[in-house]
Amino acid sequence: MSHQRLNINGAINVQLLSAEVRLDETIDAAPTIALFKQLEQENPTALSILVICDNACYYTSKAVAAYLTTSRIQLELLPPYCKNLNLIERFWKFFKRQVLYNQYYDTFETFRGACNKFFGELDAFAPLL
Repeated sequence: MSHQRLNINGAINVQLLSAEVRLDETIDAAPTIALFKQLEQENPTALSILVICDNACYYTSKAVAAYLTTSRIQLELLPPYCKNLNLIERFWKFFKRQVLYNQYYDTFETFRGACNKFFGELDAFAPLL
């Protein structure tokens, strides 16, 4: 039996307490650029979109740097090892408590469905965030 991995890449809008997420095969430059495009589509009137992120190598890749030259996305890299400053890390912790911990899923697709349901019904969790 092989293990399957679900890679979730996302961003939180701290003003609206909403999230934009992607479930991709891998997280590298291409899915990161796709997330940035998704953020731009969801915020069509924003002159710029500030994305605070960790120092993962895909944020500093040549492909992402090239995309950012014509994008409304502005990256702000956190100092290394400052996990507590990154709000998305707190969100992932909450996500894991709601979806992952003390849960059993018969199949990978059931687990993936639970993840999609969580993000689709995020408004219901707003009082807990």
